[in-house]
Amino acid sequence: MATYTADEAQSGIQPKGLRVGLVAVTGFYSIVGSSSIGTTIQMVKVPKGATPVLIQVANTSGGDNTIQVGDGNDVARYRAEGTLSSGQGVVICTIPAAPYTYSVDDTIDILISRASATTLGGAVYLTAIFSMDIH
Repeated sequence: MATYTADEAQSGIQPKGLRVGLVAVTGFYSIVGSSSIGTTIQMVKVPKGATPVLIQVANTSGGDNTIQVGDGNDVARYRAEGTLSSGQGVVICTIPAAPYTYSVDDTIDILISRASATTLGGAVYLTAIFSMDIH
């Protein structure tokens, strides 16, 4: 059960954009070899004060992965279970009815909860759009 970090979620990286209004950031991570159950991939950074309004995930692998999408405090905050497959396209995550605003910097993560034996290589992509208010 390893944890990997996409370039867009590395230390010292912040999404580009004004700190007011909507900010969009996309992270991708190349999977080398086979996906493993329990693997967490930190995809994008979310700064303190951000409120996600849209999160979507896609991949390019040939097999199937069942994923959860969340953060450091709740691994399934935005998607309890979604299947990524080569023919499916994009998984849209659910934004909570009471939108969640981050009180500290965090990352939006993908947790692989199931993987097919044929899931070899490819990449996973996550795009998040969040609002930033003036503080």
